Amino acid sequence: MRRIFLSAGLALLALAPVAHAQQGGAAAVPASDALEVMLLKISASSRCADGCAVRGLPYSAQRVTESVKVLADGNRIVQRHTEKLYRDSDGRTREESEWKGKPLVQIQDPVAGMSYRLYPDTKTGYRMAIAAPAPAAAGAAVTGSTAAAAGATRVAGQLSPALAGGMAAATTQMRSLGTKQIDGMSAEGTQATTTTPAGAIGNVLPMVSTVETWIARDLRVPILLKMDHPFMGESVTRLQDISRLEPPTALFTVPADYTVRDVARR
Repeated sequence: MRRIFLSAGLALLALAPVAHAQQGGAAAVPASDALEVMLLKISASSRCADGCAVRGLPYSAQRVTESVKVLADGNRIVQRHTEKLYRDSDGRTREESEWKGKPLVQIQDPVAGMSYRLYPDTKTGYRMAIAAPAPAAAGAAVTGSTAAAAGATRVAGQLSPALAGGMAAATTQMRSLGTKQIDGMSAEGTQATTTTPAGAIGNVLPMVSTVETWIARDLRVPILLKMDHPFMGESVTRLQDISRLEPPTALFTVPADYTVRDVARR
C-alpha cells in the first residue's frame, strides 16, 4: 500500500502465446500463491478504472517512490523504490517492479480485457479477465486520489475486516490545488484529506492522512504524488525520464515460453 498509483493497461497480442501455453486448461492455484491471486483480482478490478482506457497518449517513464517512516524511538526507515512504466497508443500498459525480491511484470489490456502478473525468473504467471471500460473522453480527469482510496479499502477488506471497517467510517474531503508546471509539463493538483474517527480501528484520537496528486494534462497520468499517513509515514512518488515515443509492441506481449494459469473471477 506504500505505492498507490492505481494505473492500468494490457495487450491483445498476449492472447496467442498464452493460449498456446495453456493448452491443458486452467491449472489449480497453489495455496502458497493465494496472495498473488488476491493482488491480481484487485488489479483486475481497480487498476483498469484508473486509466487503462487512455488511448493515443503513449509514454514510458520511471516511477520513483521515496518514503520515510519515523518510529516511536526516533529511528527512521528510509526506502527508495523504482519501477518502469509503459503505455502504448491502444491503452495497453506494462509495469516492471519487484515482488519479494524478484522481478514482477504487470500487464493490463483494456482491449482484450485481460490482466496479468508475470514472473520472469520462473517464466510463469497468472491472468484474469477484466471488464474493459469505455474509452475516456478527451480531457477527462484521472482521479488518482479517489482510485487510490478505493483500492486501499479493497486491500484492507481482504487483509483485515476490522481495518476495512475503520476505512469505511473515514470521511474524505477533496480540495483543488490548481495548475502548475512540473518538469516542464502542465499538471492539475488535488488534495484528499481523510479523517478516521476515534475508535474506528481502536485509535484513541482521530487519524488524519493526506494524499496530494498532480495529473499531467498531456499524458493524463499522475506525475507527482505526496502522501502523509499515520501508519505508512511520508512518501513522494514522481515520474522521471518521461518519453513520449511509442513503446515496442513486444513489451505488451506474454512470451510464448511462459506458463500462465487462468484465474476465474468470482
